[in-house]
Amino acid sequence: MEDLSARLDTALKSLIDDQEFSEIPDVALYADVQDQWHNGYRKALERSILEGEYGPRHTEIVDYPKNAISVRPLARFSARDRLIYDSLVFDLAEEVDRHRNPSVYSYRWNHKTGAPIFWSVSWKLMRRNALRTLKRNRRFHMATLDVSSFYEHIDVELLSEDLSIMVPNELAVRRVSAFLRKFQNINHAWGLPQGSDASGILANAYLASVDQFLSRNRIPFFRYSDDISAFDESWNSLRDVLVDVNKIFRARKLSMAGHKTRIVDYDTAYDHLKNARESSIDHAVFVGDPEVVHEIRDYFDEICEASAVDIRRLKYALNKLRRQGDDYAVSWCLNNLRYIAHLSKEIFAYFAVCGHRLPEIRRKLTEFMHSSASSSYPYIEQRILRYFIRMNEDSEHMKEAAWNILYDRNREEFPREFAARYLGRYASVAESQLLRHEFEREPSEAMRRALLLALYESAYLSERYRRDVHHSFPSLKWLCAYLEQNPKVPTSREEMR
Repeated sequence: MEDLSARLDTALKSLIDDQEFSEIPDVALYADVQDQWHNGYRKALERSILEGEYGPRHTEIVDYPKNAISVRPLARFSARDRLIYDSLVFDLAEEVDRHRNPSVYSYRWNHKTGAPIFWSVSWKLMRRNALRTLKRNRRFHMATLDVSSFYEHIDVELLSEDLSIMVPNELAVRRVSAFLRKFQNINHAWGLPQGSDASGILANAYLASVDQFLSRNRIPFFRYSDDISAFDESWNSLRDVLVDVNKIFRARKLSMAGHKTRIVDYDTAYDHLKNARESSIDHAVFVGDPEVVHEIRDYFDEICEASAVDIRRLKYALNKLRRQGDDYAVSWCLNNLRYIAHLSKEIFAYFAVCGHRLPEIRRKLTEFMHSSASSSYPYIEQRILRYFIRMNEDSEHMKEAAWNILYDRNREEFPREFAARYLGRYASVAESQLLRHEFEREPSEAMRRALLLALYESAYLSERYRRDVHHSFPSLKWLCAYLEQNPKVPTSREEMR
């Protein structure tokens, strides 16, 4: 029981910490879950797992953008399901990680602390070691490859067989396998649920045969999830390696992403790994060069003027401008919001530090919410509503858009949740009555939670009504207990701290 409690504690910390980087953050940053953790919430999860009631009860599959056109299916679990899934995988993680090849850097496990290592630490270490390997031999070519829709095409039965060999704990393997089978059976989804680092730990096990093949053939390589870089002096040898790796992929029911597979010479590989321009900017920032802002702006312009925008480099430039507090890219981001929706997280973090441009940002975002394109980009709608909440912006035009979203049950739940919270913060008495009406007719548990938060923030949640909700809706008892303390519901990680 102590081990299970510790794993659930680790899962909670991961859930809370992930909110800062989540594509789809929670409407209350799970403040209610954290508050009630030691008041019975964790015990309830422990009972569910021990009694075998740990499969996902409800999952929203969100088509989250990969670029301007294509999407990937992101699994949006309830807090209960996500915490259970992560804790079940964490029970296997140490054993799975013992089988990880040293050249694999994705989703590594800290054996001392019993927790996942933060992804960016491993990513940077891999890039540094790959560059060091390349520098040792100027005759090296580099092959890069990855898998088409990797997580979606992982075969759960094959993965379960792999885990049963790697992990001596049969009960732990059986629990994870049962969770994944139920996840597939109740959703229009396949493979591993995307959106949790726990899936990354399992994915490492699935490509162990590729790692073994490359190691046995003495091919220097580095892998992060399905993103693989391999080195050899001979172009033909690398091409043969790619052919053989593709055969292993097929045996695992995977296919190589042709448009991302290539072999490049030393200079191209060096530029890919090093990127001298970004290194120059990083150094200028480090030494406090006052001219660095112009260098960042020039780099941003080059990225935007290219025939095809390099998303990784654009993300880098936006983050650098944000850290410099430079509003240079604000208008461009507002005008191109639909085409870079997959960078919503970075864009709105950038907007948050450009407060003096608030009138323009507010006007453009409100126009977007009232445009015909709005409903096609629910993740942008969510970010806009979240931005207006965090900036404490009361706008009648935004309220009108929020009501339209809340009333539209054909929309995904996550923008509707933030629409409810935005309305609750600025609702009149009459609007609060309407929110209560929506609460009472809403079938979705997630939406009822958001609407109850809205009633609380509108000061329209009486003690009597809160008690009635507590007794009538078991899934909301934790939120009711949290709200009983009259908290300030956080809008950011800073407020939670």
